Amino acid sequence: MPHVNRRCLGLALALLVALSSAAAPRARAGAFYLPERGARALALGGAFIAGADDLNAQWLNPAALTRLSNGLSLYVDLGLIFSDQSFLRQDDPEVTRKDPEYANGFPTVHDQGPPFPDPSLAVASNFGLEDFVFCLGAYGPYAGTNEWPADGPQRYSLVNLSALEFFIQFSAAWRPSKYLAVGIGLQWVVTAIKQRLVISAYPGVFGWPEERSLDTLAEVDVTDSFSPSGNVGLLITPLTGFDIGLSAQLPVSAAAKGKLTVNKPSHYYFSDVEVVGDQINVGLDFPLILRLGLRVYEDKLWSFELASVYEMWSALDEIPVSPGGDGIAFVGVPGIGTYRVKDFAIEQNYDDVISLRAGGWWAPGAGDVTVRAGFFYESGAPPDQTLTVLDIDGDKIGITLGGTVRLGNYQIDLTAAWIDTFQRAVPNSEKTQVNPIYDANDTPYADTEPSYVGNGTYSATNLILATTFSAGF
Repeated sequence: MPHVNRRCLGLALALLVALSSAAAPRARAGAFYLPERGARALALGGAFIAGADDLNAQWLNPAALTRLSNGLSLYVDLGLIFSDQSFLRQDDPEVTRKDPEYANGFPTVHDQGPPFPDPSLAVASNFGLEDFVFCLGAYGPYAGTNEWPADGPQRYSLVNLSALEFFIQFSAAWRPSKYLAVGIGLQWVVTAIKQRLVISAYPGVFGWPEERSLDTLAEVDVTDSFSPSGNVGLLITPLTGFDIGLSAQLPVSAAAKGKLTVNKPSHYYFSDVEVVGDQINVGLDFPLILRLGLRVYEDKLWSFELASVYEMWSALDEIPVSPGGDGIAFVGVPGIGTYRVKDFAIEQNYDDVISLRAGGWWAPGAGDVTVRAGFFYESGAPPDQTLTVLDIDGDKIGITLGGTVRLGNYQIDLTAAWIDTFQRAVPNSEKTQVNPIYDANDTPYADTEPSYVGNGTYSATNLILATTFSAGF
């Protein structure tokens, strides 16, 4: 049975493909993260490029830090993200016929994760220099949870995902004239991913693709503790009551390293097989982000901004994966002995993303209470062919409402945002069970093949509650 043994040995390669699917963590808005971070920015629908006036400007437009005229400014923000994601997999006649649990078709499954807290903090000072501001902050873009039933019909795409992209940023801003301000930020980016999903060891000549005794759970845990990046910004005031904000977030290239842990299938065929080696390397490229905001306002009374954000997610066309250390191998497979896993890359084929935003605020009587509201539309990054529950993303709209209360030197912001990702029905998925040896040699499968697991209907909504405490002295 040489074909059977080679295909079963190829399970090691399948495990690495599972890793590569996990290796796209929920990163910035438009692909994995939610627009926008920061209570005040979110309250304006993310239209906070030209009008940014708190320490969240270090992320959106560091030039706007020049609006902080205090000797010392403090900032603490907390977003609480509630995710409601669901997936109804397209029925598979073979599964309906052979798996009693799905005799009546696949049920709708839901993201079971709890509300996700996402904090940030920053401190800034002008150090007595009238036209300068310096800021140090730590933050992560807002993100939700991703936890699904361990034995659900989506298990071949994802069981759970914990992903962190954490920025430590030093920013400096300078206003050489009343018409112009410039800013720059230097970023230390930490990326950490931990993911679990089920892969198939179906060999093609016995069993069937979704036989549970041929399922195996794989867990990936990788980290890149330092990726350098940065951003730049401009704030232009050509006329009184009119601002133009421009900023660019530079790409982030992460080289994550860590471990791959595998539970062998329960099928007796794998009883004597041993996995040797657990070190893995993953490359991740995050996009260049360009932002533009146009703002009209009457100082301290009202403001309205239109903004657009362009994210070059087409940079994530593939994810390179390679074994680390002495490599990864399956040892003791009948008739083969040892199979070593080689380097490979997985195609993602993401699209660029554009976001259109509008937001405004009003402070009645230029007093101590400000009311804010906003709206945004944003396109999605993954095409139908690569969409799974790992990243339920697509065209979306958001409606936001918030306000600010000033108490002397202190300010408190409260915001609520509702985000609806348009339902997507996918009939043409290219996502099969992770079992890539089928592509290398499909002879043992005869008229069968690994199951297509990405077809179905995807839905997602998010509610974000955010608050910011800031102070200036």
